[in-house]
Amino acid sequence: MHRSLIASVFAFCAWGAAAQEMSAYWVYGGALNASAKRSFHSPATTVRELPLAAEPALPPELAQEAEALATSDQRVTLTLVDKGRVVYRHRRIGVQDDSFVISYSMAKSVTALLVGQAVCAGHIKDLNEPLGNYVPELADTVYGRSAIRHVLNMASGADASGSHCEPYPTFSSDLRDQKTSYIDNLLKYKNPQRRLFSTLAPGDAFDYKNLDTATLSLLLEKATQRPMHQWYEDTLVPAAGLARTSAWMLDRDNRAVAHGFLFASPDDWVRIALYSLDAYKGRAGACLQGFMQQGVSQGVRVYNNPESTRYGHQLWTGTPGVNAEVFWMRGYGGQYIGVDPVTERVLVAASRQPNTALVDFFRRWVNTP
Repeated sequence: MHRSLIASVFAFCAWGAAAQEMSAYWVYGGALNASAKRSFHSPATTVRELPLAAEPALPPELAQEAEALATSDQRVTLTLVDKGRVVYRHRRIGVQDDSFVISYSMAKSVTALLVGQAVCAGHIKDLNEPLGNYVPELADTVYGRSAIRHVLNMASGADASGSHCEPYPTFSSDLRDQKTSYIDNLLKYKNPQRRLFSTLAPGDAFDYKNLDTATLSLLLEKATQRPMHQWYEDTLVPAAGLARTSAWMLDRDNRAVAHGFLFASPDDWVRIALYSLDAYKGRAGACLQGFMQQGVSQGVRVYNNPESTRYGHQLWTGTPGVNAEVFWMRGYGGQYIGVDPVTERVLVAASRQPNTALVDFFRRWVNTP
């Protein structure tokens, strides 16, 4: 399943074999109690408040639908925010304020935000530069020849997607267990993808794959002169006002597994979502606004996906039935952050299984006056 028209169907993919272990690694315990390497990050000095809206906060029909979605056996958490105020919040029994909720591929969007911050801090000059200008180890690979913007848009052209977006079935679990590293795999799967009688060039086509996000991890490390997870602690943690400890899983070389192993508390995922909205609206500066809006408006075309028709800067966009500015962070098994910059309504959900009903609900909600 490594051709782009097929890979685009797997909007939630992240793990291969690791996906089969999802229930054991979902909330708290599991992955973070294992012997795996991880980096823990202290909360921000100034925490973002999440005020509650006055009741009634949702129209009755939408409130009933939200309750049905939230109390489903599939759901772990569901939070709805309208113009900065929480209008609905539900957590599965056992999920606490300090529980660690895994991101899966929502971490890709967080990684892209970190790239945007590096651009705005002057560490990355131009998204049209070849990525190899910053990561000399990859200069002679298809990743190194790809413009940074192509990698951000999952269009490097590398032959590294495989089934479930993994170059091989146990790729993510091997990273988690420190059996391999990002750089080893980037050098192993370094050639362009063949299609019919030719090869793909960077930017030719969307092809969702975890190793494209891996290159962004190395880009951040080289450009900022610090590990990606340290850049996260220095920039996004205080900017989003995170209130609890968060954590990244690390590969064998102590690099954050950027494509999917970020853990944060339920409300801190809400804060990350609201920070992405602030960035899009210009409340985090004009530079980051330009980065976010470019990703939403100028992404690459995605085919055979009923939920999104475009992908840009590690965000899913072009949702049918809503305004063109809506964007999503999405992860395997039903992890969703949906953001509508027009209405400033935000959905944040963690789940045990994929469920497009969350997208349908968000569509109805943002279209309700």
